[in-house]
Amino acid sequence: MNSTLTFASVECFTHCEIGIGIHRLSAPYVKNRLPVSVVAVLFLPSIRSIKEFLEVPLPIPLYEVNGVKVYSEEENVEVTRLLSRRLREKLNVDISLSSSAGIGKGVVSVLFRNREFLIRTEVSLSDFPVVSQHLVDKRRKEGVAKGLECLKALITGSSLPGFVEVIGG
Repeated sequence: MNSTLTFASVECFTHCEIGIGIHRLSAPYVKNRLPVSVVAVLFLPSIRSIKEFLEVPLPIPLYEVNGVKVYSEEENVEVTRLLSRRLREKLNVDISLSSSAGIGKGVVSVLFRNREFLIRTEVSLSDFPVVSQHLVDKRRKEGVAKGLECLKALITGSSLPGFVEVIGG
């Protein structure tokens, strides 16, 4: 924890709460603050916004609701990994994070230096978007909590939580 790490996120189902949470945990007035400089926290729920801001094409979604992309869980794994990589390339950050959810579990992808990690929520929605607001909120809160817990472990060099899948590195 000697040097300051740079961080950026592109979030959808977590509504930028992971990125804002890291910003709060790295503020100079926070006791035991994280050594992180937040470069960007982006809310990009649509294919159009992702194409415009990150200049990357996405797979065709199962469908769109008011312009918001809806993928299956496995497609979200592919999309979040793609977005985390693109964000890191574009902004040259140490840590990049992406979140997406539609059908199935919510997915968060984290690139930490040269290592890649995946987080999935336990809350799974089979009939999104025809679901209760309560379940959508529950999935979002779980994704945020798990994302922050994973990032804190990576940043501080602590053991990774058991729910984190190590993809590469």
